[in-house]
Amino acid sequence: MKISNSNKNKDPLPVLLAGTFEAKAPTSQLRDSVNRILETLSGQLSEQAITLNVDICDSLRYALNASLFERAVRCLCEQSIHGMPCGGELIITAVEQADGIDLEIADSRNDYIESPRLLDGQSDQTFTELIPVHYFVAVHGGTVRVQNCPEGGVAFTIHLPFSQALRSAA
Repeated sequence: MKISNSNKNKDPLPVLLAGTFEAKAPTSQLRDSVNRILETLSGQLSEQAITLNVDICDSLRYALNASLFERAVRCLCEQSIHGMPCGGELIITAVEQADGIDLEIADSRNDYIESPRLLDGQSDQTFTELIPVHYFVAVHGGTVRVQNCPEGGVAFTIHLPFSQALRSAA
């Protein structure tokens, strides 16, 4: 990206960048990005006797900032791993919906989250560990929600809406 020096008033530009941002994010295969994260967590999964089940179609793609996506997914995986110190199952799925993609990271922890509201963007309080998740979904116009599963465990779901440009390209 080239920045021109065409500011005629020479006023300083009030811009704060918390990282890099590309004007047009390349499309990424979600499965490849998730697998990169899981490779770095494989030792911890093994040590804690956590089995892994990934169900993401190879053809599922999305235009996103890959580094932000990977930080957000890593954050949610770490939350799940932390909730299963004595073993369990980590399940990661992604499905295409009519209006976008849902990525779910679910675990089989024995306890539950007392106040799932603390984890959504509408709450006044947010776990500081989840800031990368909230930042990622805000940048991509998505949402994140958490729910206690009736059969046990917790599911974190990131919804990434399709942009109008992506719909046109499809």
